[in-house]
Amino acid sequence: MDTKHAKSPCCQSQIYRFGHRRRQCSGCKKTWSIRRKKRGRPRLRMQSDVLSQVFLEKYAVNHLAKRRSGIPLATFRYRFRQVLSRFVGRQNLPKLPSGPLTLLADGIWFHFRKRRWILHLMALKSCKGKAAVFLDPVLRFGNEGKTGWQQVFATIPPGPRARIRALVVDNLNGMKKIAKHEGWALQLCHFHLIQKFQIQYRRRTRRLKGGAVREEIYRLIRQVLETANESILDASLARLIRFTRTSCGTRRIQAAVQDFLISVKYYRTYLTHPELNLPHTTNTVESMASIIRDLLRRNRSASSPQSLLRWATALIRLRKKLNCNSKNHQQI
Repeated sequence: MDTKHAKSPCCQSQIYRFGHRRRQCSGCKKTWSIRRKKRGRPRLRMQSDVLSQVFLEKYAVNHLAKRRSGIPLATFRYRFRQVLSRFVGRQNLPKLPSGPLTLLADGIWFHFRKRRWILHLMALKSCKGKAAVFLDPVLRFGNEGKTGWQQVFATIPPGPRARIRALVVDNLNGMKKIAKHEGWALQLCHFHLIQKFQIQYRRRTRRLKGGAVREEIYRLIRQVLETANESILDASLARLIRFTRTSCGTRRIQAAVQDFLISVKYYRTYLTHPELNLPHTTNTVESMASIIRDLLRRNRSASSPQSLLRWATALIRLRKKLNCNSKNHQQI
């Protein structure tokens, strides 16, 4: 026979009325409310436009607290953290361009209690457009490597990931294998390469060892990176090979030239795949990294890995995208 009346959740005994909105268990005499109210004082909500003031208009949290008369600094910062946590806790579905995509990626190093953390930044750019849309950052403990970047790329939603055709990164360990496994065209960053050979002429007080040879190597590498003439390309590569067998100024420069010769085809992907409209640097991601560091320095907010991830995620969601030009419009 089916039970006609509901039983108490504690003892499965008969339920009695106990006032207007309460009920009582006949077994253990426990009472409860049939329409439970939220306990405690009402939550004081801060206006969400404070996020735009801090992340977009470059106001400091302490400065905004001084403008709110009658609110202590600790109270204002607590309420701001609540607004920030609610904003970051929402599901983020960025509006991505249609068609094939190019993935730009780079990492920022931070140290907490003498331990290294990497904030991985990723942006997706249409092969036909110039706007790069940033995804939520990923924070990992340890060093950059193949396994770590595979875990980071696995966080990309399946739909956009299936449309990725190229990867633009620095010459990091494991990137070639990842691009080959995924079937992506790999474009290595020119800026990080040229920075190794470029001479800072403003530093006159410091005499650079192998300066003349280094200038020649720098000129040859620029030719290899930019020329579409096969004869000039072959002559420049042959000259660089002779440098590695004789003298490159220093051992560090010699090792850098040898590494460049091994990966030279990945630096020229933008020439071999013009249909992808690839940028030749990761400057777009570097610009976002610079904005993040400036924000953290202005507000002194990266006190822990969790705080760093919250602030970086909120900034990227509010900024959404940056322009990313192809080789024809970029300058090194």
